Amino acid sequence: MTINEAAIDRKNNLNIIRLIASLMVLYMHSFAVSVGSQTEDVFYTLTNHKDLAGGIAVYIFFIISGFLICRSFDRSKSVVKYAKARFLRIWPLLFVVVMVLAFILGPVISEYTFYQYFHYGDLRGFLLNLVFISSDTNLPGVFPYHYIHSINGSLWTLMYEVIWYIIVAITAFLWKKRRAVVVAMYAVLTALYLCINAGLFTNVPVLTTGYVLNMSKLGMFFTMGMAYYLYSDKIKLSFKAFVVAFVGLVLGILFCNFIFTFSIFGPYIIFYIAFQKRFIATWYDKIGDMSYGIYIMSFPIQQTLVECLGEPTYGYNTLSMNPYFNMVLTLIIVLPLSFITWHFIEQPCLKLKNK
Repeated sequence: MTINEAAIDRKNNLNIIRLIASLMVLYMHSFAVSVGSQTEDVFYTLTNHKDLAGGIAVYIFFIISGFLICRSFDRSKSVVKYAKARFLRIWPLLFVVVMVLAFILGPVISEYTFYQYFHYGDLRGFLLNLVFISSDTNLPGVFPYHYIHSINGSLWTLMYEVIWYIIVAITAFLWKKRRAVVVAMYAVLTALYLCINAGLFTNVPVLTTGYVLNMSKLGMFFTMGMAYYLYSDKIKLSFKAFVVAFVGLVLGILFCNFIFTFSIFGPYIIFYIAFQKRFIATWYDKIGDMSYGIYIMSFPIQQTLVECLGEPTYGYNTLSMNPYFNMVLTLIIVLPLSFITWHFIEQPCLKLKNK
């Protein structure tokens, strides 16, 4: 059975894979905000000290997005309908979260007075996250004694996600005619990432910025997801191939660049788990897709818990708390909150895309 054949109906594990990925981000951030160290992250050990749970989760998000966004544009009747669907999926909850953080939580917990917060503090960079042209996630006087000062460190990826939404539309006239174009895009992005990672562009400052590095790195995974959609009629789901991909990933972890290795073997592993028909998490689809809510709401909850329950580190003013306690409390808060936002914000907005 090919991926194309398996993906005809809606019975798959893509939603629960994204849920797991969002929980991986929460898991990683628990160490970052609570103790300022992520060496306890089990994925740091599993990847031979090459990556963390949150990094892997973001790669998974971009692989799945590449597949679904490419399919969305391919099936859309117009660019306007495509843009409307993408806007309704990502923006409404983002707007609510950004507004609550900037105008309610921020001024309440800031060390500045309300007057200082709004008159001398700079909210512009944070609010520009709403139009995806900023990765500023700090607010005036908020969390100055934390290991990480950001109020929502998860927002930075959304800008790159939206950029790839646009690239999909702009390059459609190419990949619709010749699907090999996407493979070429992946090859170029991979070469760029590996060259930057190897330090070959130290004399070209514009190519060594974090923006270019992130665009190339995340683009590798997004274009690979696109390729899996465009070649879905050729790619067969095979347990033997799954084992080969898993072994390749393990060997790559031991001997190669992890990000490059995961971009090669990770997508097959993800799509095999997503589209095999033996174990489908239909129960989760009935609950609703809470992954996006968990992703963009967990971090401010985790930081607020540190602010309220954290204790100064010995000899320093920096607040810390048990990361596992932080994790459990965050889950208790964010899971029902994400359930509510899915059913009362995200899902109702998505129903508007065909109107």
